[in-house]
Amino acid sequence: MKKIIFRILIAAMALIAISACNKEEYIPAKADLTSLRLSLTPDPGTIPATGRTFESAVVVARGIESSVDWNVSVDFAPDWVTVTKQSMTGTFTGTYGGDDKETSLQGIKVTVAPNETGARRTAFIRFTIADGGSISYTLTQTK
Repeated sequence: MKKIIFRILIAAMALIAISACNKEEYIPAKADLTSLRLSLTPDPGTIPATGRTFESAVVVARGIESSVDWNVSVDFAPDWVTVTKQSMTGTFTGTYGGDDKETSLQGIKVTVAPNETGARRTAFIRFTIADGGSISYTLTQTK
């Protein structure tokens, strides 16, 4: 009888130890959990002086989180660039036939007016997350 109680006690302690574990125990001590990272796909590169409209899928990541929700704006609201958030869909092409998958991401649509100033110009597209943290993308247009 004592052996059965002892085994039950050991099993209960093991379950408690396992349930106490969480993902933070597996994160290295010096891991950066606060910095934001930004990815635009495709990256528009430098915009020509003639202006252009482009769409890019956007991923804002923080620490170990691969994607966090965001809002978009343009710093100082220049009148020559407009940005809107939009849902985008695309097809992930798999390795094997028949394993393609329709995917959905958040993205942006950006319209840049023609540059008639004779000088190169820059705008900052800001992505802000719920806690107020933000990261920006530098958009440059040729002269």
